[in-house]
Order: sequence, then structure tokens, then C-alpha cells
Amino acid sequence: MRLLRSREVQALTGLSADQLREWTGRRGLVAPDVPPRGKGTQARFSWQTVLVLRLAVVLKQEFHVELKAQRELFAGLQRELAGRSFPTLWPKSVVLHGPGRWELLDVEDIKIGSNKGCIVLPFASHLEALSVGFGLPDPMQQLPLFAAVKVQ
Repeated sequence: MRLLRSREVQALTGLSADQLREWTGRRGLVAPDVPPRGKGTQARFSWQTVLVLRLAVVLKQEFHVELKAQRELFAGLQRELAGRSFPTLWPKSVVLHGPGRWELLDVEDIKIGSNKGCIVLPFASHLEALSVGFGLPDPMQQLPLFAAVKVQ
């Protein structure tokens, strides 16, 4: 699995070096896959962790959500995404129902009740950015099943 350094993660998330260090270190919002081993070393991040960081940025910037209260969400998402393949997540969204209540659903399976609110964060745009940054496959890429042969 390819792991990115902090500078690459900053480019993919829009976080400054200080923000990334704060979110993944001091405040412990999102755990890096490989923590720094001391001064002069950088943390390393998988695509799953970068996806969680991008979702955290959206929650902070677009919805003004207090991220400290979402540590459990971020840890749960990291656990859930750890066993998933990249292409299977393209149609998915994370649906936040309230404190500690979330689910991963296909976009077409999301049903919003009339008496409850939720926040829906689709993965597609984030995965598109990650596919460029990590060199991961697009959702529609497929290898041909049969070699092309000349028909006479």
C-alpha cells in the first residue's frame, strides 16, 4: 500500500502543515497510519486516512462542525474503510445522523425521513481527487476479458 507524506496530504486536503500536524497529532482527530518517529520525521497516510481527513475538512468548512466531538466518527470511518477496496467506494456516502450515529450507504439507498435531519457526504468527488494523488483506478476502468483477435 502506498503511503503519502505530509506535504502530499496537504495538497490533497487543503490543510496547512500546522493544521495537519494539529489534527493528526496534538488533537488526535484522525490517526496517521504511520506516526512520526521523532523530530525530523513525517507521519505517513494511506488513501483511506486522507479520505477521512478530506471529509473532516468538509465538516469543518462547510457545516462548521466542532471536530473534537467527531473523533469517534473519524476512528470508526478509518476502521470501516480499512477493509474496503477503492473502486467499491465510488457510489458510497457517509450519512451522519447525530452524535455517534453514522452509516455508509450507496447514494441511491439514502432515504431522509421527514422528522429527522442528517448530513450526507458523498465520496465520489473525494475519490476522484485521491485517484489522481495516489494513482488509483477510476470507477469505470476495466481490463478486457479477451485479447483482441483478427476475425476474417
